[in-house]
Amino acid sequence: MSLPNSGYDGKPPRFPLADYRIENVTNDDGRVYDEEGSQSFKRRERKLWRELWKTSQACAWSLPQYQYMVYDVAMYCRLMVISETSTAKAADRALIPRYADRIGMSAAGLASLGWKIAPDEFAQRRMERDITEQQANGDGMTVRKRRLRAS
Repeated sequence: MSLPNSGYDGKPPRFPLADYRIENVTNDDGRVYDEEGSQSFKRRERKLWRELWKTSQACAWSLPQYQYMVYDVAMYCRLMVISETSTAKAADRALIPRYADRIGMSAAGLASLGWKIAPDEFAQRRMERDITEQQANGDGMTVRKRRLRAS
């Protein structure tokens, strides 16, 4: 399946996971809910969620046959935010590549799902033109056009 390189312009679904609660340990081994930290975490999580739903992969996630991935996308989002904290463990960070593969956010994941992001032909032409101009202006020698391959 070829995914558009322009990304997804639809509305993201509601974030499916319960709010993440941050608790701090007190001196007497009790736990205290950190409302400010929890709200900050939630804001960052929702921001990343909206950003993920602007990607080309979101075009596939929005299709009925890939609806099961919405929860995995949410877990990927949560793990990304957890990994940004100073208390993140190596195990938290180790899960990120696995989820990236599952939801198509890595090259390996795209390949295993049979997805490909369509090349941007206009960007390709602009890049070729820029390289040609740089070569013409850079050394004053003969202009040679270098062709770039789309991946």
